[in-house]
Amino acid sequence: MALTFGQHPARFKLDVRSRPRMYDGAMRHDLMEILVCPMCRAELTLTADREEDGEVVEGKLVCSGCRETYPIEDGIPNLLPPDMRD
Repeated sequence: MALTFGQHPARFKLDVRSRPRMYDGAMRHDLMEILVCPMCRAELTLTADREEDGEVVEGKLVCSGCRETYPIEDGIPNLLPPDMRD
């Protein structure tokens, strides 16, 4: 994310061209570039059980390091540690 400072030091303009698209309600494949396991910081692998319009609605993320599984329900990945999930 790039910041451009104007005449006043407290003013700045955010360059949104370098940011990924904001979250719009479903797990997108391009988010895999920035998501990591919250437990060990290793890479996650996406398994989609159901997709709509190219977005994952149901599925799971599996950590390549600690092998923890994180569910995706209604398009939302649950990245809470296992002992904190409902």
